[in-house]
Amino acid sequence: MASLAALPLTQPSFFTSKSANKNTGGFPCWPCKQRSSNSTRLNCQKMYVPGSGESPEAKASRNLHNFFNYIAVKIVSAQLQSYNPEAYGELMEFLNTHNLNDGDKFCASLMRESSRHKSLACYIFS
Repeated sequence: MASLAALPLTQPSFFTSKSANKNTGGFPCWPCKQRSSNSTRLNCQKMYVPGSGESPEAKASRNLHNFFNYIAVKIVSAQLQSYNPEAYGELMEFLNTHNLNDGDKFCASLMRESSRHKSLACYIFS
């Protein structure tokens, strides 16, 4: 049976003594020096985002909203094609004359068209 040699355990070099912990604010592994109370502050400016003044989040929200309206119209048109060809034809005729890029404007104009188109718009909204 092999004998095990006992090696003395030493403290790793990245741990410092308790007196050094007081100098670094209690963080033994903190690589930075403690800042003095009169240290210079960094003046950070807001990130410049070029554009028309609309935030990137607002643009993304608007684009997602229009995209989901587009997908809803495509799903409804596919459903109407199979079980209501007359309503499908009316929706396709309306799609040919109106732009689908702005979902809110498209649905508002669809609601104003006629009572039959209004029911299609309510179906798209649901």
